[in-house]
Amino acid sequence: MKILGYTFIVTGGASGLGESVVRSLIEQGAFVAIFDINVKLATTLVEELGKNKCYFPSSVDVTVEDQVNIAVQKTLQYFSTSTLRGAILSSGIVFSPMDGYGPDKTLTSYSQFEHIIRVNLLGTYCVAQKVAQELLRNEPVNDDGERGVIITVSSILGLDGTLVGYGTSKAGIAGLTLPLAKELAPQGIRVMSIAPGPFDTPIVQRQNNTAPTCLYPSRYGQPKEFSDLVVQVIGMRMLNGSVIRLDGALKA
Repeated sequence: MKILGYTFIVTGGASGLGESVVRSLIEQGAFVAIFDINVKLATTLVEELGKNKCYFPSSVDVTVEDQVNIAVQKTLQYFSTSTLRGAILSSGIVFSPMDGYGPDKTLTSYSQFEHIIRVNLLGTYCVAQKVAQELLRNEPVNDDGERGVIITVSSILGLDGTLVGYGTSKAGIAGLTLPLAKELAPQGIRVMSIAPGPFDTPIVQRQNNTAPTCLYPSRYGQPKEFSDLVVQVIGMRMLNGSVIRLDGALKA
């Protein structure tokens, strides 16, 4: 499926991997709506990239169904001459502000676990479902009957079993990929997931660069490398129902 002239939604698009996806999609000629809770960063990015190409409907909490519904409808109205063709769901948190339990409160409490699962896993599905609902209305764009694509973001920490709350939420996102792809396949909607290793984003920077580098290349991934893969996934119809590791051979 082509990108030029179509609209895409990017959650977590105000910074990190999501911001890079926003930039790459606009470079490819797309119209992009940013769903994020960070008003300052999102507004600044829209001003830089241009309001004719980039849109921020207002602060969006992906766990609140009504907010997501409103943001999707605002996006459709804002880019009314374009067609929504997909979403890249990259919003998420690593840690919870709630207290843990046990020695030094370092073990994962139920409230921590619930909070991370709600934001990362349920938030991802909330936007995926609302976007899929709109993609169903599209006319197919090619001889395969494709109506759109949904790309989620998992993590090697989820695939390799690290960090109880975050790892489980990202494992859930990976596990969602094939069932959702099968459910939406008859409607011409593809579902893919990317599981990145350590990338040079604000999350890694806040950890004072203590995250391990990839094996080869022996460095952190660059956000542009992630967004380049997103562009390739959108364009390659045979990519469906799979999780792609983007980790330079690193295992968590």
